[in-house]
Amino acid sequence: MPSKELTEEQRQRRAQIARQNGAKGKGPVTTEGKYRSSMNAIATGEHVELHKEDLPPFYCLLSTDDRSAYLRSLQAQMRHLKPQSEFEQSPVRRMAIALFQHDRLTSFQAEAMQREVDTIVREFPALGLSDHFFLSNKRATLDKEVQQFVIRGQRHHMATFRSLHKTLIDLRRHTPMQPPEPVDITADSQQIRDDDPDPAVAVEVLALADRAKKEPNFDLPGYVLNLLQDNDLMERLAPGYDVGDLLERFGRTPVPKAA
Repeated sequence: MPSKELTEEQRQRRAQIARQNGAKGKGPVTTEGKYRSSMNAIATGEHVELHKEDLPPFYCLLSTDDRSAYLRSLQAQMRHLKPQSEFEQSPVRRMAIALFQHDRLTSFQAEAMQREVDTIVREFPALGLSDHFFLSNKRATLDKEVQQFVIRGQRHHMATFRSLHKTLIDLRRHTPMQPPEPVDITADSQQIRDDDPDPAVAVEVLALADRAKKEPNFDLPGYVLNLLQDNDLMERLAPGYDVGDLLERFGRTPVPKAA
C-alpha cells in the first residue's frame, strides 16, 4: 500500500518537533565526549571503521593466541608512549603487534624444544635431566628450517618495532597535535576477558563431564574438553571442579612450558 505524501504543513510541524526535542539535550560535557561528538560527521559510510571505538582491531591474532596477553602489552605501551592523537595511536598499535608476534615466535621455539625434550624422555627414560637436555638440544639443532624461520621472523618484527618507534618520534617532532586530542582505549580494556558461555551451555558441559567421570567409555566432545582446559573460565563457572583425571584420560594434560 503506497504511503501518503506529507503536506508542507506536516513537514514543517515535524521539523519544529525535531528542533524542540534537540533543544532539550545538553550534549556531551566531557572533553572526550565533545571530541567524539565532533567526529560524528565523518564516522559514517566508508569511514565508519576509522572511528568505531567499540571495534578494536584484532586482525593480528590467531585463534590459538592469548588475546589477554596481547591487550595487556598494548595497554602498557599506550600508558608508556601516551599517543596524543588517533594518528599517533596507529604506530603504537602496530608496535604492540610487532612485539607480540616476536614473542609468539619465542613461544613457538620453546614449544618445539619442549616436544623434543618429551620425545627424548620417552625414548630414554633412564637418563638424567642433563642428558635429556643435551640430546634434545642436539636433535633440535638438526632442524635448521625451524631455527631459520624463528630467527628471520624475530629480526623482522624487531626491525618493524624500531621503525614504528622512529615514525612515532618523527610525528611528534614535525607534526605535533596541538592541543592533544583524547585517545580512548577503554574498548580494548573491555575485550580482555571473553564472555562466559550461556548458563545453559555451562550446565550441559558439566553434565557431560560428570557422565564421563562415571562412564569410562563415554567419549567427551572436543568443545567440552576445550572448555575444561580453560582454568580461568572453569574457576568462574565451577570453582573447585576437578578436571585433572578427565584431561589426562583424553590426552589434554598441558605440556610444561619454559619460563
